[in-house]
Amino acid sequence: MRNRHKFTFIFCYVIADLLAIVGGSLLFLMISEKAPLNEDAFVLNTIIISAICWLISALYFRLYELDHFFNLEGFYRNTWRVLVMQLFLWYSIIFIFQKMIAYKLGNGALLFQLSFLLFYFLLSRVLFAIILEHIKKWIDKPFNVAIWGFNKTSIELASQIETNSLFINFLGIINDNTDFDYKNKEEFNEALCKAIETASKKNIHEMYVVAKSNYITDLNTYFELADNYCMRLKFVPDFSMISKVNFSSRNFNNFHIITPRHEPLQDSYNRLIKRIFDILLSSFVILFILSWLYPLLAIIIKIQSKGPVIFKQKRTGKKNKSFECYKFRSMQMNTISDSQQAKKGDARVTKIGRFIRRTSLDELPQFFNVLLGDMSVVGPRPHMLKHTSDYNEQINNFMVRHFIKPGITGLAQVSGFRGEIKKISDMKRRVNADVDYLQNWSLIKDIKICFLTVINTLLGDDKAF
Repeated sequence: MRNRHKFTFIFCYVIADLLAIVGGSLLFLMISEKAPLNEDAFVLNTIIISAICWLISALYFRLYELDHFFNLEGFYRNTWRVLVMQLFLWYSIIFIFQKMIAYKLGNGALLFQLSFLLFYFLLSRVLFAIILEHIKKWIDKPFNVAIWGFNKTSIELASQIETNSLFINFLGIINDNTDFDYKNKEEFNEALCKAIETASKKNIHEMYVVAKSNYITDLNTYFELADNYCMRLKFVPDFSMISKVNFSSRNFNNFHIITPRHEPLQDSYNRLIKRIFDILLSSFVILFILSWLYPLLAIIIKIQSKGPVIFKQKRTGKKNKSFECYKFRSMQMNTISDSQQAKKGDARVTKIGRFIRRTSLDELPQFFNVLLGDMSVVGPRPHMLKHTSDYNEQINNFMVRHFIKPGITGLAQVSGFRGEIKKISDMKRRVNADVDYLQNWSLIKDIKICFLTVINTLLGDDKAF
C-alpha cells in the first residue's frame, strides 16, 4: 500500500475535511443575523475563503503527509493546530472585510460552528484510526519494507519505522548476525549479496542496509544487483561505535554531514517566521502598552531615585557578541551592577523597583531590543558578560545557548528556572532547557511560552524579586 491506496485514502480525507470546514462556515452564517445567504456570490466567496484558509493551514503544518512513513500522533496533533489556524484566518477575514461580509454576529453562531467542527474532527479521527488498524488486511499486495544489519543503529531505525508504518508492511530486521560476526569485507559482501537475492524472493520492495562504512567496497555493485530484482536498496551508515550521544545528519549534494544537534532555526524560512512574530508582538507592546506605561513609570522612577529611567547593561547575545540590554531602572545607582546579580531583599532595589521586578515590568523596554534585532521575544535569557565567562568555564555546553538570539522570556523561565543562581546545578538546568528550546523550536512553542509567561506574571512568581 505505497501509492494508489494511500493517495486515495488521504485524498478522501482531504475532501471530507474541506466539506466539514465549508459546512461549519455556512452553519455559522445561517445562525448569524443579517447574513445575506440569498446572494450566490456571497455564499461562493464564503466557501472559497473557508477552503483556502484550511488548505493554507494544512500546508503550513504539513497535515496530509504523503510519505509512506506516516505518524498518527503527529497527524492528530497537527489536526487541531490546523483547525485553530483556519478559524483564526477565517474570522480575521470576516472582521476585516466588512463590506464583503456585512452582518451582526449571532450569540450562538460561534458555539454551533465550533461544536459541529469538534464533533466532526473527533469522529473522523477515530474512524481514521480504526480504518488504518485494519487497512493492511484489505490490501492484496502490501508494500514490504525490511532492514538488513543487526546493530544499535538498525534497532533504533526499526523502532522509528515500526512507529510510522501505517501505510507499509514492515517485516523488521531480517538477519541476526552482527557486524562482528564477519571476519572480513569479502565475507560481509558475500552475505549482503545473498541477502538481497533472498529478500527479492520474499517479495521485499524496499530494504535498508545498516552497516559500518568500512565494510562497503562498492555501492554500485549492490544497487545494480537490487535493481535487477526490482527492489529499492537504501544504505544507512552505522555510527553507533563512534558517537555516544544523539546527533543530527543531513545531505549536502553528495556529502553526508553530521552535526551534534538538530536546529530548526538554521532554516532561513523558520528564522523569517520567528522574526515576523517578533516584530508584530514587539510593535504591539510598544504601541499599546509602553506608549502610556513608559511615561508613568519614568515619573515614579525619577521621583524615588536619581539616575536615568532606562538601565543599559552589556549582555551576551547571539554568536557571543555583546549588546546593550534595556530595562527600567529598578535599583539605586551603584558600581557593582555589572558583576553582582540581584538577590532576595537586595538593598539596592527601590520601592518601585521591587514592584516592577516582581511583575517583570522592568523587562518591557527589551521589546526595543527585539525591534533592533539584538533580541527575540522568546529565547535564552541574556547574561552579564562576566557571568558568561564564568559559567562557560564550568558548564560544557553553556555557549550552545548563544547560537540563537537571547529572549525576553524563554523555556527555562516558564519551567521554573528563573531568578537568582545559587549553585552551578541551577544554571545547568537552565542551560539544558535553553538547549532543548534550540533543538525543538516551533512557532507554536513560542506562542505557548508567551502565554505561560503572562499567566505566571499574573499569578505571581516567587523567584521574581
